[in-house]
Amino acid sequence: MWSMVHSQVIERELLIGEFAQEVGSTKDTVRFYTRLGLLVPSYRQAGNREYAVFAAPEVERFTLIEQGKSMGFTLDEIRTLLKAAELGTLDVSEQRRVIEGKLTEIRARIKALKGFEKYLAAKLDSLS
Repeated sequence: MWSMVHSQVIERELLIGEFAQEVGSTKDTVRFYTRLGLLVPSYRQAGNREYAVFAAPEVERFTLIEQGKSMGFTLDEIRTLLKAAELGTLDVSEQRRVIEGKLTEIRARIKALKGFEKYLAAKLDSLS
């Protein structure tokens, strides 16, 4: 459904700040996605502290999350799709259901935008 594209494949584990910089985001966003279960770091003990570390698969997941958001998917929808993909339970009928639902939403937004476009055009004409 989504393509996994990233400029550079990381070969080592990254701490949260390094990971955020690698994916062009913030530590807060990475923490938020981790709390939601969208990102699944491994953990490394260093003295009394435990650090989340991220590797190449999480860079790809982050890219998928951002692509999904840009296409209008909610974070809950993305989480469901990622989990189903991991479990291998995303069959063709489920893919069709998700895509058809998203198309319905997009068509409704397009209709609303066209109506607003007409309103703004008329408003602009009335100001001439």
